[in-house]
Amino acid sequence: MIDPHWSVVDLDPRTWRNIGRFFDPGQYIRAAQPGEHALYVLHDSGRLLRIVDTEQGVLNNLAISSVADPEKLAQQLYEQDRWQRVHIINKRHLAGVARQAQQFNGSLHLDAYYRQIYHLLWGQEHAYVCLPPHPGHWHGWTYQNIQDFTNQLPPAASMAIGVFADDTLEIGLILEWHQGQISRITTFEALPEPTLVTEVSPEALAHLWRQLEAQFASPAAVLLCTWETFNHWVETVTDKHGILQEARDCGQAFWRLEL
Repeated sequence: MIDPHWSVVDLDPRTWRNIGRFFDPGQYIRAAQPGEHALYVLHDSGRLLRIVDTEQGVLNNLAISSVADPEKLAQQLYEQDRWQRVHIINKRHLAGVARQAQQFNGSLHLDAYYRQIYHLLWGQEHAYVCLPPHPGHWHGWTYQNIQDFTNQLPPAASMAIGVFADDTLEIGLILEWHQGQISRITTFEALPEPTLVTEVSPEALAHLWRQLEAQFASPAAVLLCTWETFNHWVETVTDKHGILQEARDCGQAFWRLEL
């Protein structure tokens, strides 16, 4: 949960470059995947407007004159095995989503705002039909999973993650948590002695934990891992805890939780 007035300080370029891919809210909402061959059928409550193939552009040869049953049409088109995903979208639905999104209370924290957009976009039957459908998660991550974790945090806490490729710190991120929201984001550059955290090891984890105690709110969760482990953990859909446990057995991840 991110405070609408969060602050970002001391963010080193390497960490920013490597976490920048996560600051694309649309990827958590949309079903379409990068590079996917898809077909989009846009209609106005049944009146056909346009058909677009992501590789060929506008199509006029599919013998579709109207969209009376979006689910049935999506199934028929998807079964042709020409597209990796078929989208049947009511233009009026998109306009309604945009209108309602602009009316949200400005006090919503950022992730809650995008969660509301997700429910608006996908929550209305027949309005946006997609095959295969949106899976309801992003690489196995769900809003509810993260909320369940943050509900265990104390009112004030710090969290950190350090990701290393060989001897290079690729991500060194510190979050400060206050009253249910992330209020500050910074990097290992803000530590009193960042040169003591230069590897994935129990010793480096202990150094990081002590420095968080000295400089930030009392630490609650810290993870050090390799670049390979981090990407596997983020992108694998199932058994994320098992991935970390296996990495710890190989000396590629160490963590500490005090919730």
